Parts: sequence; structure tokens; C-alpha cells
Amino acid sequence: MYLQLKARTGKTRVQQELSDREGVERGLSLVKSWIQDSRELLLNPTSDLDILTQELELITHRQNVDKLAEQQQSKYLDLYTILPSEISMQLAEVSLALGSIEDQRDIQKTRVIKEEFNSRIHDVSEKLKTVSTSLKEKATDIDQAKDERLCDELDGCGRNLAELEAAVQDFGRRNPLIARQLADAIAKLREIHHHTLRLAEYNTTWLKKADAHLDEYNEMFEFIVKWTDRARSLVKANIIWNSSSHLQEQIRMYQSVLRESRELHGDLEAMHEKVEILSETLQVEAMGQQVSELSRHTEELELSIRSRLHSLQDAEKDMERFESEVKALHVSLEQVQATLTSPELARLSLKEQLTQRQRLLVDMESFKQQVDAVQECQSALRVPEEVVTSLSICRTALNLQQEASQLQHTAIQQCNILQVGRAVVAPDGNKNTCLPATKHA
Repeated sequence: MYLQLKARTGKTRVQQELSDREGVERGLSLVKSWIQDSRELLLNPTSDLDILTQELELITHRQNVDKLAEQQQSKYLDLYTILPSEISMQLAEVSLALGSIEDQRDIQKTRVIKEEFNSRIHDVSEKLKTVSTSLKEKATDIDQAKDERLCDELDGCGRNLAELEAAVQDFGRRNPLIARQLADAIAKLREIHHHTLRLAEYNTTWLKKADAHLDEYNEMFEFIVKWTDRARSLVKANIIWNSSSHLQEQIRMYQSVLRESRELHGDLEAMHEKVEILSETLQVEAMGQQVSELSRHTEELELSIRSRLHSLQDAEKDMERFESEVKALHVSLEQVQATLTSPELARLSLKEQLTQRQRLLVDMESFKQQVDAVQECQSALRVPEEVVTSLSICRTALNLQQEASQLQHTAIQQCNILQVGRAVVAPDGNKNTCLPATKHA
């Protein structure tokens, strides 16, 4: 009976041992399967969530294996025997594998953190490159050059660098070697950021000066445009070929515009200088072309105005001489007319009247010279031929010529009448008899 009981007890223990070992193997098998999956996951990580989940599962499996080893150690210690080698080997293998997974996880985690740092460093670097390129590029206008978004981006880069430096410093407590590499990259970025800040400050200072230069440029441009508008209107307007005084008024107008044009040359040179200064950071091709067009247009207008002024001055000289000759002829005619119609002349004797009229006829010989001078001046007028006939001074000259001819004719008739009258009166001896003025008309 004793032997049978002992045999049954031994069999129960064996079965229990086998059952326990199967439980240990199942537990270790689950861990081994997880280890295999984890190795594949570490080789092909998909997301940060996988790594976090893996870390939690690793801790759980590590705790389970440690608990299982502790239970087995305690169990065999109670049996006054050592842990079976096959169980000991399996526990050791699993623990070693878990340690390897943990190391790989730490490496992977470090790599991910490093990649994240590198990505953030790359982002800041690209932003700084973009800002630097924008600052160095020539803007199309002053408002574009003043784009405040660049300053905001620079400030953002500065904040990102400060955050990176703090994060790398904290990371360096666990990974000093990698942290030093990251710190070197950040230090280079900090230098680039500082250089870009100086460039932005220089641009800001320059833009303040550029604003003043541009204001001066626009003022000069506006002045020249106004002048060209006036000059163009003057050139397009028809010259009024009239009296010398009217021509003088037009001459003064042209001279005034030409005097103003002297300032334009200095302004155009100054505008060229402004374009050169602004070309440092602005695209000034359009401005340069604008100045060139203004220079060309101004020169053309100035030449046209000078040509017109020369024509006006020539016409004014001719017209002044012409008017002088016409006036002289008119004065002579008025004097003769006044003498011929004078009451005093009518009260003289026939002989004296005849003598006076004969003297006037001699004086009228100068009319021919005066009329010739008038005609010569009219022919020499440097005005368009189609305008001459419409000039009031020319009509006046023609009327005066006709009047001179008529006066001469009238004077001759009067002399003839007086001679006949004198011959009739002479036989009676009434040499001093005066004819009524009405009969001498």
C-alpha cells in the first residue's frame, strides 16, 4: 500500500510538473512570438504610435518573464532543488531577447528623435534660406521690399532655434554624442540666423533712405511730366501770325518754357542717379526706361520749341520793321492829308495855294520810296505765305498804298485846277483874288 501510494504521489507530481512546464513554455512562447513581431516592427517602423505601444508591451512582457522566473525559482527552491536547465535556458534566452529588443527600441527611439530634430533643423534652415533669398532678391517696388512677413518669419525662426537648443540640451543628458552633433548643426543655423537678421536690419535702414530717394524721384518725374504736357500743348498749338506785339507775347511764352527746360536736364541727371541707387535692391529696369523716354521726349520737344521760337523771333523782327514802315507811310499820308484839307491853305491866294500844292507834290515823291519799302518789308516777312493775305497789317498797307496814289492824283488835279483858275484871273489883274475853298475841293 505504501508503495502504491508513493507511486501515485510521484505520478501526480510528475503530471503537475509537466503541466507547469507547459504553462511556462506557453508563456515564454507568447513572449518569443512578440519578440519576433517586434524585431520586424523595429526593422520597418510605421509610426510613433507603434513604438509607444511596443514600449508598453515590452514592459509588460519583461514584468511577466521576471514574475515567471521568480515563481519557478521559488518553486524549485521549496523542492530543495535547482531550476531545471531547460527552463533556466529558456528564461535566459527570453530575457536576453527582451534586452536586445529593449536596446533596439532605444536605438530606434533615439533615431526617431534624431530624425525629428533633423527635420526641425531642416525646416528652420529652409525658412532661413527663403528669407535670405527674399532679402537678397530685387523687389519690383518699395512696398514689396517692405514685406513685414519676412521679419515675422525671422522672429519665428529665432523662437524655433531657442526651443531646439533647449530640447537638444535635455536630450544630451541621455545621448551626449548625438546631442553634440545636433548642437553643432543648431550653432551653424544660429550663425545663419544672425547673418540674416543683420541683412534684414540693413534692408530696413536702406529702405528708409530708398523711400526718400523715391519721393524725390517722383517729384522730379511729376515736374518733368507737367513740363512735357505744357510743351506738347505749345508745340501742337498753331502760331498766331499777327502783330509784332502779339508775336512778342508768344515769344515770351516759348522763352519761359525753354528757361524751365534748363532745370529738366539737372533733374534728369538726378533721376538717373536715383535709379542707380535704387537698383541695389529694386528692379529698376522700368524706371530706367522711363527716364530714357523722358529724356528723349524732352529733347524732341525742346528742339521743336527752339525751332518755333527762332521762327517767331524772325517773324517778329520782320513784322516790327514792316509795322514801322507802314506807320511811317501812314504818318506821311496823314500829314499830307491834313495839309491838303487845311482851312489855312484854302484862305491863301491862288498863287500861294498852287505853290503849296506843288511843294506837296514834290514831297509826295517820297511816297514811292515809302511804298516800295512797305512792299519790300511785306515780301520779306518770314511767315507762311497762306497767312500773309489774312494779316490786318497787310490790308492796312494795301489801303495806304491806294490812299497814297489817290492823294497824289487829287493833288495833281488840284494843281491843274489852280493853274487854270490862275490863268483866268490873271488878265483882270486880280492876282491876289482868292477862290472860295469849296471851289478848290
